[in-house]
Amino acid sequence: MKDGLSGLDVCGACRRASDEEKDGGQTIRRMREVLIVDDEEPLLLTIAEGLSIYKKYFNLHTATNGADAVKILKSLIRVDLVLTDLSMPKMDGFELLAYMNRNYPKIPVILMTAFGTPKIEEIVGSMGTFRYLEKPLDINTLADNIFEALAIPSGQAVSRPDEERAAEKQASRFDHQAYYKKTMP
Repeated sequence: MKDGLSGLDVCGACRRASDEEKDGGQTIRRMREVLIVDDEEPLLLTIAEGLSIYKKYFNLHTATNGADAVKILKSLIRVDLVLTDLSMPKMDGFELLAYMNRNYPKIPVILMTAFGTPKIEEIVGSMGTFRYLEKPLDINTLADNIFEALAIPSGQAVSRPDEERAAEKQASRFDHQAYYKKTMP
């Protein structure tokens, strides 16, 4: 991404508070912070646009490599979830995952890759990832995984029927161009 967009808070202002706040005796859930790390700017922008309908549930931050992700992790009071690609310049997903295991072991990580193999899946599984997703990504599947990782009840989220979501997931596995059409508003 361009320098001005790296680390951009795409989905709203960053709120820094505990998981729950009291407001006049009423419990209010804290806005969650999600960091997506991928060196492909068009993919980051597409994901940000696709997930923008969920901005009342989480803020989205982006980084174009693991080194920038570390800067964001250090600068924010709290990050609740990291989604990262494996193959990136400067600091790849494996290095980022190792860094997070040492310094932020409680933050769940969802790995994304276009080059998945059973061996890579085994390695990242042993490193404590929450989920492993293969590209091209379906925006609805990605949103479902984010909600699951953040423990946000799916009934609260705007969602589409399961049959439609399953059909899109199947189609997106074979048609890379269909991914971009589905995720763009």
